[in-house]
Amino acid sequence: MQRRKNQNFDRQLVDLGQDGIEGDLPLVHVTPSWTAKEIIRTKKFVTTKCDVFGAPLLYFFVMRPAYQTKIGREESHQLSRFPVAFLVKSSSVSEPRHIYPFDTGGAANGAFDRQADPYIPLEDYALSPDFGSMRKFLGWAFGSARNYFEGRLKADAMENLKPFQSVAVSYRDIARMGFEGSNDHDMRASSLEVASSHNVDIAGNVQLIIAPKQLIEDNDSLNILMTPYLEGGAELKLYDWQANRAPNEYQDDLFRLAKEWYVEAEIL
Repeated sequence: MQRRKNQNFDRQLVDLGQDGIEGDLPLVHVTPSWTAKEIIRTKKFVTTKCDVFGAPLLYFFVMRPAYQTKIGREESHQLSRFPVAFLVKSSSVSEPRHIYPFDTGGAANGAFDRQADPYIPLEDYALSPDFGSMRKFLGWAFGSARNYFEGRLKADAMENLKPFQSVAVSYRDIARMGFEGSNDHDMRASSLEVASSHNVDIAGNVQLIIAPKQLIEDNDSLNILMTPYLEGGAELKLYDWQANRAPNEYQDDLFRLAKEWYVEAEIL
């Protein structure tokens, strides 16, 4: 996806929708197990230099534990490569640096190029960087938190787009890559991205941790570090890791366990 070389943005996705999705929609940070241990040790999520925007940023998806890495399709016996998901309160990022309707790293690296309009630069897809506008966009594009989580676009909104609404039409085409059964299936294509320009503490913000069972069992040092968060109200759900599978294969487990928690919390 090309980049805009000037400031003449054509952000057609801003302010779409009237009726927004209500309630707090948690944010999700997914990372390899090794990095997750570092996060737990340092007691916070820390910004790092972003290659796409050239600034120190920390990334989350809204609600969805979408997960892809450069080595995510490679089978491995190394547990450190496999995903851990942290669900955090949206209030932990009070002023987002930006909100996009898909994964900007994937977009910049060409993950959505087969469906994206080649003339539209990445920056023109940006939403307003506030959660109120984001909820309105979700209401317009998906209609409900459940539809968004499951990747079901709102049919009438998509069908009523005018041909000259090029950014919105291209977004629709990209987002359809998030459908199960898509030839270019990639859940990042319809997962809203929130970037923070500040660190986020684990304590008081993390609501759920999803991790490989084999990372936690009998790992006394890690369990000692996690105990304060679990006693403080965070929950833990585990999936059964197996050696010589690929990290990306566990995305379904992340979604299944996150969905269970959302249903229990009456968010879905």
